[in-house]
Amino acid sequence: MKVLFWFRKSEAKSQTLNSDPVGTIQCRITIDNDETEIGSTQISCKKSCWDSTNQVILGKLQRIVRANQRLNDISSKLYRLYDILNTKYEFVTTPVVKEYYLSKRKFTYSIAEITAAFLEHRQKQADQKVITESTLSVNTNYTRHILDYCMLVKISKPTQIGATFFSDLFDFMIDDNRSQERFARKVTAFAKQVLKWGKRKGLCPQLTCFDEDLPGTADSEDYLDTTHLSIIQLDKLLRFDFNKLVKGNILTRESAETLGEERDAFVFNCFTGMHHCDYRDKKFQLEYYKEVLFLKGKRRKTKKPFVIKLLAPAVDILKRYGHELSKLPVKSNQKRNATLKLVALYAQIPLVLTTKIARKTFCDLALNEMMMTQDDVAACLGLSSTRYLKNYGRIREKRLLKVMKSWESLHQAAS
Repeated sequence: MKVLFWFRKSEAKSQTLNSDPVGTIQCRITIDNDETEIGSTQISCKKSCWDSTNQVILGKLQRIVRANQRLNDISSKLYRLYDILNTKYEFVTTPVVKEYYLSKRKFTYSIAEITAAFLEHRQKQADQKVITESTLSVNTNYTRHILDYCMLVKISKPTQIGATFFSDLFDFMIDDNRSQERFARKVTAFAKQVLKWGKRKGLCPQLTCFDEDLPGTADSEDYLDTTHLSIIQLDKLLRFDFNKLVKGNILTRESAETLGEERDAFVFNCFTGMHHCDYRDKKFQLEYYKEVLFLKGKRRKTKKPFVIKLLAPAVDILKRYGHELSKLPVKSNQKRNATLKLVALYAQIPLVLTTKIARKTFCDLALNEMMMTQDDVAACLGLSSTRYLKNYGRIREKRLLKVMKSWESLHQAAS
């Protein structure tokens, strides 16, 4: 790159007939015969004082010395900028140098600036009918979740992003009750799309998290986690007495009470299939039908009603809290998941328990033990259809043994 300063005569009428007109020093850069005007340096002098060969203003006045120093600073800054850009881009053009020099581009952009630029890009695509307005709206919603997470963990610039950013974002979406796993994967994939777009546009550096595998695949059932408790494990957890650990000086009485309450909340949800946010809000009612107790309510996310017959273990837990739903123990999802890990440890349940597993346990019980139809199970879970039931449970061999007849019985029925 070459930096050239040149004299530009003032366009004032008083300078028209002046043999030694006053003008300003302009700056121009050239890369491989491609020229771009940077603009005025805001330094003025007479034409006779400008030495174009040596690129200086002639004279020894203090004002002229400062002006020449200013020209030298501009030149040095442009050359430094060009050297830096050569490490950032494979090819550096004069317009790119100008944009960085005039601060129209920056070396460091915030996450908010990158996402805003991407949404502006998507808006243009929507205007050109490349994508739909619905897709743009979905992208905007994904962005909201990403920015909320970055604010929570105090990440404002891409340089603060760690190697596990995408899996951490995925966990945030699940643990914060923002979504189910399928939606969380979509938000995570969108975050990677935005940051890689930012990298291509020079807004984001190369990040180590780009090499990270995204957690699961949104549309593949191979990655769906349907971890659940078996009947034996559920019964073991239900009967476990944490007070025995107090007598053995393993737990304090306060810790035993905390673990016992969380066990009760978890088991209650294993028999009701409620999502944590519905259990927390407690906007459900108890009703008797033919002397059998039912739980009725409406799912917060889908707005779909649900009704569930309460089996004996769930009724026993209610009795423990005076038959009052308001007295059932409630904590934040993060605290519940942390406590559940200890519950599993002391009760010797070989699973990493989370509030999500309670809902999946209900699904497995309903499908494979109680032989309920998929439509009925979806209704109990408050799902809008059976389409998303695969996120909670799968039909297992035990169910198939019960519902699939033998060849002999089929042959006899046909005879």
